[in-house]
Amino acid sequence: MGKKLSVMLLSTLFCACAGAGSKRAASSAGVPSGPRPDWVNGTSAEFPRDQYLLGIGIADDPASAMERARGEIARVFGTQITVASLVTASESSSRMAGGKEETSSSQDVMQAVHSTARKALEGVQIERSWRDPATGTYYSLATLKIDDALTDMDGRLIQIDKQARALKLGMETAREKLDKVKAALELRSLLKARTELVSDMHVLDPKADTDPFLRPEEYEAEADKTLGQLDVAVIMSGDGAQNVRPAVINALNKLGIDAREASSPAGADIAVECSAKFSDQADPDPSSAWKWTRGDASVSMTDVKSGKIFLSEQASAREASAVQSTARSRAEVSLGRAIAEKIRSGIDSYFSSRP
Repeated sequence: MGKKLSVMLLSTLFCACAGAGSKRAASSAGVPSGPRPDWVNGTSAEFPRDQYLLGIGIADDPASAMERARGEIARVFGTQITVASLVTASESSSRMAGGKEETSSSQDVMQAVHSTARKALEGVQIERSWRDPATGTYYSLATLKIDDALTDMDGRLIQIDKQARALKLGMETAREKLDKVKAALELRSLLKARTELVSDMHVLDPKADTDPFLRPEEYEAEADKTLGQLDVAVIMSGDGAQNVRPAVINALNKLGIDAREASSPAGADIAVECSAKFSDQADPDPSSAWKWTRGDASVSMTDVKSGKIFLSEQASAREASAVQSTARSRAEVSLGRAIAEKIRSGIDSYFSSRP
């Protein structure tokens, strides 16, 4: 019995070792190590550059070489636009007054068009791999066929233009101002995605036909005009209100949101109430000459017409300088920007959840 058990254990151990060895061998299995191929130097007679984008990856193992080859092609593009569908569902949550979390589902074109940096683009293929017998270094060749990629991107461009026309019509025919603003926000996001897609198409082919069924600049102007009708009243209090308020309003205006200083929400579409305070702080290092100022703010947003508080958030900023007053000024500007970003995010979330 003991001898049989020993044989079984040895057999199991042998199989485990053999399995580990086979995995290591598999990592380099099928990778030729013959004469140096032409593509290693960045050109290939088999895959001419007027028909393909090429990416060469170099690494100590085959998998990393392949990943780097894909990455080299991805680097050619600023972004990759993927139109998954014209409408997709999403969830967003925001902290409401009283500390409660509210989760809402939204269907929105801003979630339908994703603009994300990617390590590998659709259509990229790993065509060749080679191992340098002298150094053991692995090389991989990734290719993207230009015609196929352009055909795919052209289809996406048609989808975007179709959706843009629908959004513009919805913006023009909506009866409620906030419904118009919702369509304008979606349209502006869509047009940004379109610009990036066209840029990528011109990377593949500078002469690519991207003549639209619409004029993007006209659509963008209409969206900005509609957004300019949204009246946001900024009501600030606290010891830092006087200096933070301009930073908040300026940051919002740059986002295309017509924000103004106010003492009450009367007449506004959206009311932003914010309380800010600042405290000077010493550097943790006693030998340091740096002076620090920290700013903290509470931000709430209300739909004035309905009276609904749809956002309650905290914002903070911390800045340093050799002069305390300069640290304070920097913290005021930074806190203003942080508050403006909270407001922008809150507006996007609120309007995307509107039916």
